[in-house]
Amino acid sequence: MANKRILIVDDEEEVLSLLYKRLSAEGYQVIKAMTGQDAIERTKTYMPNLILMDIVLPDLEGSEVVQMLREDLKTANIPVVFLSGILTRDDQQTKLEVNVGGRLFDAVPKPFNFNELMRTVKKAIR
Repeated sequence: MANKRILIVDDEEEVLSLLYKRLSAEGYQVIKAMTGQDAIERTKTYMPNLILMDIVLPDLEGSEVVQMLREDLKTANIPVVFLSGILTRDDQQTKLEVNVGGRLFDAVPKPFNFNELMRTVKKAIR
């Protein structure tokens, strides 16, 4: 996993720090971004194997960022998992998804269970 890079995009420093520590401890190379524009630039620079994307960012919505990345052939196929406090799961749902441009992406609600998040990360990064 040392060669697997994950870009975490979140405007909350606490969330970034927590995920950075936990994912680094799992052996991933972790890159952080706090805005949508930073996410686009870091994606193009580092070409991560996975992006963990918050939905609500200070400059762009996470879905807008993902749509822009999908329009670039270099970044179009990078897997994305959405993380957000605005997502909720009802008792019947086993899986959450976010629709961006007609494509469904896995999503994990905040606060998240780290074990659930890691299962989603490992599945997405394969």
